[in-house]
Amino acid sequence: MLLRFLILLTCLFVAPFTANPALAQEFPALHRVVDVRAGDMLNIRAEPDARAEIVGRFDRTQTGIEVIGLSEDRRWGLVRTEERVGWSSMRYLEAERSDSWIDGRQSLTCMGTEPFWTFHLSLPGNAASYDSLAEGAMTFTTDAPDLPRTRGPYTLAVPFTGPRNGMVTIRNAVCDDGMSDRLYGLEAQVYWRGRTEGLSGCCMLGN
Repeated sequence: MLLRFLILLTCLFVAPFTANPALAQEFPALHRVVDVRAGDMLNIRAEPDARAEIVGRFDRTQTGIEVIGLSEDRRWGLVRTEERVGWSSMRYLEAERSDSWIDGRQSLTCMGTEPFWTFHLSLPGNAASYDSLAEGAMTFTTDAPDLPRTRGPYTLAVPFTGPRNGMVTIRNAVCDDGMSDRLYGLEAQVYWRGRTEGLSGCCMLGN
């Protein structure tokens, strides 16, 4: 898994590694399949190459595809399948929204291991929920939509109140969940007020 991760990074052109601010906001982003003929599907390939192994396919009407970043020539987008990542041609993918995750107006799901936990941020609303195997479920209220952010590197902070108070910070970075061959375009840290140890994990767009 480590070798595959390193190979993917050598192919991947993503926001945190570029000085272009526009690109820093561009990914990750949700896309839909376009211009695929009836009866055909959009291939997901192991590498950004039309001759590479096919590892999955998207239906011609598929929506909600998260593109993590682009190949160096910007012709291929890195996308997730159920248990791994692959590459699809950007010729057949169209962005679903004009805004960016850094605007604080797209819902996010963050998760991590040791212990297993999930944090749902229902942005731009101010509801959030947390669940872990160790502690069970909790609901929170956030400061959304008025959320602090930084632009070098791009980071969004989501303060919350409830059974506990704290903050989730989401940063633009390639993130490995440590459990599979899947990659994410955002990493997260959860800080609890009054506790010295927080949580680290990855985030994807949507709930």
